[in-house]
Order: sequence, then structure tokens, then C-alpha cells
Amino acid sequence: MNINRRNFLFGSTAAAALAGCATNKVGLRDLKPGEKLRAAIIGYGIQARTALVPQFLGQDKAAGVEKMLDIVAVCDCDKVRAKAGAKQVNDARGNNACKAVYDFREVLEDPTIDVVCISTPDHWHAYLSVEAMKHGKDVYCEKPLTFSIDESKKVMAAQEKYGRVFQTGSMQRSWNKVSEFYTAVMIVRNGLIGDLVYVDANYGRGGQKLGGPSHPVRFWDDPKNAEKESAPNPDVDWKMWLGPAKWRPYSDQLAPRGVNSFYPMFWRFDDDIGSGYNGDWGAHHLDIAQWGMDMDKSGPYKIIRSDEPYSNNLYHGGRRQFGMRMLFKKPDGGDIELYHGPFGVWGTVFYGTNGIVAVNRGKIAVWKGTGLVKPTPEIRQQLQDMTFMPDKVVAASVGKDYGTDAAAKQDNALDAAIKKLETVFDLANAKVKLYKSDNQVLNFVECVLSRKPTVSPAEVGGRSCTLCLLCNMSYQYDTGFDWDPVKMDFANGTGTGLSLKREGGCNGWEVVV
Repeated sequence: MNINRRNFLFGSTAAAALAGCATNKVGLRDLKPGEKLRAAIIGYGIQARTALVPQFLGQDKAAGVEKMLDIVAVCDCDKVRAKAGAKQVNDARGNNACKAVYDFREVLEDPTIDVVCISTPDHWHAYLSVEAMKHGKDVYCEKPLTFSIDESKKVMAAQEKYGRVFQTGSMQRSWNKVSEFYTAVMIVRNGLIGDLVYVDANYGRGGQKLGGPSHPVRFWDDPKNAEKESAPNPDVDWKMWLGPAKWRPYSDQLAPRGVNSFYPMFWRFDDDIGSGYNGDWGAHHLDIAQWGMDMDKSGPYKIIRSDEPYSNNLYHGGRRQFGMRMLFKKPDGGDIELYHGPFGVWGTVFYGTNGIVAVNRGKIAVWKGTGLVKPTPEIRQQLQDMTFMPDKVVAASVGKDYGTDAAAKQDNALDAAIKKLETVFDLANAKVKLYKSDNQVLNFVECVLSRKPTVSPAEVGGRSCTLCLLCNMSYQYDTGFDWDPVKMDFANGTGTGLSLKREGGCNGWEVVV
């Protein structure tokens, strides 16, 4: 995308400085000298245990958090998990200050708790986020931000109304200190590959059990194991676990017993709990696409149905698995077309009028001087194989550097590629500046203390989530429609029979701003 007036206003050094100086409307609880922030974790699954709790303890990539914050409660409606979470914190701290809580309302009603980290299944995100802000808490909420578009709008409205600090856990915006995603988006947003025309966001496994969209509701992973999967679990408050979702019998596929060591994909692919890989991985790669398109405050105007074959996998309910498209209107005219493709080497690919930027975790490649390349299946395969225009490659790393820990650093190809790109494109002096964050949790905690905006506040997270949900809706109902990115609603009389709200359920857990 060329640098234009809109880029200057919303992406320039001046705009970045203004954003950095902006404050949230409501202050922090008065802390005594030397007193730390008091935090609670709500939802103790594998994401909390392996990523969030360590980072909120300052053990992982959020070094320094332990000087600013204490986890004083871990809440889960599964008592085994709540107790295990409290033990993890207490073992790390060497005391018994963190308690196990089984009802989140106890956390919300505690005026001494300053922040909450929400890591429940998706169907609880919006209610907990809004109620936490109502109760004066600052909020870190895992991605995808909400279960429905109506809920995204309400979380965005709640942050505006209650003035709390909010962070969405779309951590690729803060992936590494030397970030492949930040570098890729800096190149795109500064027009260094020309005017942006096409974007690919790649996730989902077409033809396999786990595709892009969510699946029709299933009670059991295998009906032959129904008796085993539905055996009573006295440790979990099943009615609370379901919350706003429709009633169904207990299933240990939805709520794995005890402290599980695997990611429970069953609920992620359930129409009434999650949104498939659209919400799981789409929340990452569509978020980077949105960032690169400079659409954090906007969205598409048209959703185009996929023309790929319908899936014949029983679990998919006949739904197509990839191939839907979205059209975004550029401020100076013309469109950007975003395409959803299956998993591959590249998570997000940007096609400009004079180059291509491809990026994924631990990987980046930039081609310059290509002219406009339309992303056909053949071109996409060449990009995957790194056989596309080798003479136009500025720098590339498809390799072995994934993450920042010592075990992941198998070579220095990624660091070398990023340093070369920074030099070739003179990114230190680029006109468009982006919000720079080294760690999503650390950024959140620092912003709670400073009252400045986070790298991914409710509007950014809500609009990224909306892209995920528009994708899912298109596949689920096998349709396309017009969209109003300002109102975040169907446009031009389209969308008949579709809804932005949860269908059924709620059960007294209606999200009210």
C-alpha cells in the first residue's frame, strides 16, 4: 500500500507518539509503596499452564513481570485444575499466597484484584471480559476474543465505556524482540513492495479431521466410546462450564478430566463453543493480515463464498475447508483481496505491485522487483517451495529458528535475514512507525501501570476476531454477503438468515455492557 494521507495520519511517527501518550480513562487502584499488582487467572487449561501462568510469573519471555505482579488466585470450575493452578504458582513463588477458586464471581467481586487473565474456552470470553471491566479490572483475554461478532462489538464498547486497559492475546504482534511479523508488516505498511493488492492467510487442514471451519455439534468423539466419555466427573461444575452454551451431556472430550497435557481441539471445532481453525489459527494469521493492510479500525466490505470442493469428511458436515475471500476497500481507491488457504510454510503472504512479503513463526522471505503477481495455485506452490523468482529474493529464512529459547535457536538464519531486511529497506528511518512490543503479557502489565494503550486493545482484537468469524460464517452457511465495516453488520440487504449473535443458549449469561 502506498504511503498516503491515511497512512500518515494513522501510521506515522506522529500517530505512534500520540498513541503512546494516550491514557485509559480510569486509573489504577491506589497501590501502597512496594505493593504489586494482584492478578487472577480464570480458566486453567494447557494454554494457561504452559504459556500464560509462566509469563505472568515472569518465568518465560516476560522477564520482569514478577517485579510488578503477583498471581493471587487461579479459578476454574474444575476443582482439580484450580488446585493444580494454585500449586503451580505457589511452587514457583515458594509460598501459599495463591488460592484456588471455583467460581469466577468470587474473583470479580474482590476489589483487591487488579487484573484478570481469561483463558477459558471461547464461549466464555466476552461475558467474562465485560463483567471484569465493569468490576474495575484490567483484562488480558486469550484469542479469539469472542464467540460471536455481536460479542466483539460489546467488548469493544465495554472498554470504551469503562476505560480499562485491555490486551488481546494475539501474541504474534509481540512475537520476538527481533520479530519476523513486525519486520514483515513494517515493509508492507511503508509501501516497500508497492501498493498492496492481495493477501493470503493460511491455516486449517483441508481434507483432514481438523479443517478451517468449526464442525456441527457432536456429543462424542466416537459414539462407540460414549459411555466412557460421558462417565460422571464430580470435579467439574458442568453447568458452569457450559455457561452460555446450549445444554448437552457432560463429555470429557469437551472438558478433559484433570490437568490435560494436550490441546483439546474437540471444543475448538464445536459450533456452539468455538470457531474451528478460523478462530484458533486464523486469530493469528488474519490478525497479521489486518495489521499489514492497516485495517485495525476497519474491515472488509464483501465476503465471497469459496468455490473449492465440499469436504466429504464426516466430521466436517460437508463444509468447504478453505478458499473463501474477503474484499477490503483501500482509502485511495481499489481493493485488497484476502484469501484463506490451508496450512503451509507461510502463515501470511502480502502481494504488492512490486514485491512479495511472506511470514510465519520463525520464517520470513521478501521478494523485490517482481511486478504485480497474481497468487494462482502455481505461484502459491512456488512460494512454498522457495522456487519463485530466486533472483528477486532480498532475504529469506525458512528454517530452524522458531521461538527465542536456546533449544529453538538451531541456526541464526532468521536473525540474519531480518538484519539484512532492516538494512536494505532502512526500516530504522521508515516513515510509517508501528507499535513495538516485545512480549504480549509484559506489554499488558506495563500498560496497566502506565495506563497507556496496549499493542492489541479491544478494538484491534475485536476486529481481528470479526475476520475469523466472518470466515467461519461463510463456510458454515456456504454463503457470501456484503458487509459494513463501520457498523460491523450485514449490508445491502444481504445476510438473510444469518445472525451476529449466539443462536440459542445464554442461560442467563447474556453479555450486557
